[in-house]
Amino acid sequence: MKGEGNYLKYYPQLDGLRCYAVIAVMIGHWMSWDTKNIILKNAPWAHGVILFFVLSGYLITNILFEQKEKITAGVHSLKESLRIFYARRFFRIFPAYYLLIFFLLYINYENSRQVAPWLLTYTSNLLLCLKGTYIGEFNHFWSLAVEEQFYILWPFVIFLVPRHYTLKTILFFMAGSVICRAACFFIFPGNWMLTAYFTPNLFFPLCIGALMAYGKRYNEKIAGLFGSFPLLVFSAVLYVIFYVSAQFLLQSYFLMGVFDEYVFAIACAFIIYRASENRFRYLGKIVLSNEVAVFLGKISYGLYLYHLFIIHFFRLYLSPKYGIEVQDKHMTWLLYFIITVIIALFSYYVIEKPANRLKKYFKY
Repeated sequence: MKGEGNYLKYYPQLDGLRCYAVIAVMIGHWMSWDTKNIILKNAPWAHGVILFFVLSGYLITNILFEQKEKITAGVHSLKESLRIFYARRFFRIFPAYYLLIFFLLYINYENSRQVAPWLLTYTSNLLLCLKGTYIGEFNHFWSLAVEEQFYILWPFVIFLVPRHYTLKTILFFMAGSVICRAACFFIFPGNWMLTAYFTPNLFFPLCIGALMAYGKRYNEKIAGLFGSFPLLVFSAVLYVIFYVSAQFLLQSYFLMGVFDEYVFAIACAFIIYRASENRFRYLGKIVLSNEVAVFLGKISYGLYLYHLFIIHFFRLYLSPKYGIEVQDKHMTWLLYFIITVIIALFSYYVIEKPANRLKKYFKY
């Protein structure tokens, strides 16, 4: 086992990945449906969320392994480790999210009061699964709900499962995720949201991140696989071939509905693993380590949180109040991005960063 603390070190290339993941989601929500450009229209922009899942699974599991070793060594009790973990997650996630929700409830924004119970309990993904229809500008909160549900469960799995069963447990969750997603696809063919948003169906990308963490900490063979650059290239090419074949050549709803995100998650895992060691060089280093990408990655939570509300904010408030008229849709998209960045910056410095400082009272 490597020295304690190696896995909590800051790696700027991971923030670079967060930047491009959130930009991909923004492109998907703002542009892909309103363009004739073939690439913009057909690229899997929404898969930026899958990259976030793999990255979250990797980072969170690393933290939990670190804590489990302290429990084993008698440094922390199980109860203390759980308290520290959940407190730090609370300060990282909840303040900006709940302030936004309460503000939208206060102004009675759209259908906020109808969906409030689901938003307040981080279960909006389950509402989408039950309804099978969109819930307005709150749609993207489904991914935050899935992650929060994972955060509730996963510490107990890692802390309570004996070390020699950990790998089998991670693989069990991955296999179960595939089976559950396939079952949802076949049993409820008319409800694609159930297949896409049901929490167990998203455990594959989260747990492949956990598998990376396990390999890096405890299994050199697994670590060697994820650290292989030829396999990284192969997995990326494989996904492109899979996506083009399934989406355009075979037009297979089954392959796209069940396996597309999983194949993409595998490609993400190799990329994230290399970035987690700042091992991208040359063009990759320029793309991931430049100051703009790294900074946007730091505020990516706010960018994701607020971006779907910007269209209405611009059209119903900014445009009529200040007489802003933009005819060119490309300029409109640019304005959306600039406004989102400004709001995310405010959120980062006024809400998120001060809240994160409170984590010093709950040190790992």
